[in-house]
Amino acid sequence: MKSRLFFAPAWTLVLLLAACDRGAASADTTASFTAAADALAARLKTGAPSATDPAVKAFDAAAGEGLQTLGTPALPLRDFESYDELCGKTATIVDAYVNLELDRARGASKAEMMNRNADRYLDQMFTPLLFAAHCDAVHLPFLEKNAGDDAASAASLKAVRIGTWGQVGGLLQMAGDSRLDPARRRRIVDLVAADAARFAIILSPAQRQDLARTADALRATLPDADKPKADRIKAGFTGAPCGPLCKM
Repeated sequence: MKSRLFFAPAWTLVLLLAACDRGAASADTTASFTAAADALAARLKTGAPSATDPAVKAFDAAAGEGLQTLGTPALPLRDFESYDELCGKTATIVDAYVNLELDRARGASKAEMMNRNADRYLDQMFTPLLFAAHCDAVHLPFLEKNAGDDAASAASLKAVRIGTWGQVGGLLQMAGDSRLDPARRRRIVDLVAADAARFAIILSPAQRQDLARTADALRATLPDADKPKADRIKAGFTGAPCGPLCKM
């Protein structure tokens, strides 16, 4: 599977009822997520784990649950803290899979090895890959609201822009790849359709148009029942307002 290699590498949810009990549950869930992420990151430093490795299975479960609970009291958004702890740790894990044994590659073969790794470890990476993208998307409104106007902030935001563009483009390419099983293709399409307008916050007009064209190409590869989802993806990129980050 040839695809773009990406990854870029978050606000406080105030609870008015049962604040103490719910706050403790949220903290425990976040701590469990980050502990699972740290355990898998440590495991990846020793080589490629199998799909049945307990650390792999634990983080896959945490990421799958996170796709449903991110932004709720179970896994609250906490500004840059959750952006770093949740999105950043997950992106680090995906990057680690893609870069396994890369030190053995030379020259142009590095890109080939990264693509081989993406294929080889797709089972382990897939749910974290989706979570990383969704995690980035739900934090982008916060980043837009709190973006600084200094040079360092601009440089960081541009890096996020490039990462998001590659991240979403890679997901759309995966969704259009007939070698990927239909259930996974559908999960990708559903996620990007739900988050397209949020992804667009950070993208330039040219990048939005690029992804809209990719969505058009994807549409032709989808079952008839899923073609409207490709239309929603395109509409998310082309119809979202162009705010401060889009214009930067």
